[in-house]
Amino acid sequence: MVPFLAITALLVSLADHWTTWLCLRSPVAGWEVAEANPLAAWLFQAAGLGGGLLLDSAVTLAAVLLLVRTRRLPEAVKQLLLCTMIFLTAYAVANNLEAIFQIGLSPIASRAS
Repeated sequence: MVPFLAITALLVSLADHWTTWLCLRSPVAGWEVAEANPLAAWLFQAAGLGGGLLLDSAVTLAAVLLLVRTRRLPEAVKQLLLCTMIFLTAYAVANNLEAIFQIGLSPIASRAS
């Protein structure tokens, strides 16, 4: 169960990073879109959006791998932590998708200039 949850957590995190990038990559006329997570907002300001998302992806991957491989935590705790990560990240994805559709962005097409 833990490997399935770990893969799911990584896929949901990938969806979060993709939708965050779509929302924040460039200004949209008539809309003020901002990162709601203060730590992520700081990271994007310090490293740029692309660099911040890459760094966040690397940290997320390392944390999930560490959690999966550690023997210090019972399986039930690992499952709880991964389920919490999945739930919270999926909530962020849902908010990002709502913003994408309200703004009128396409999640697959490039933004017209």
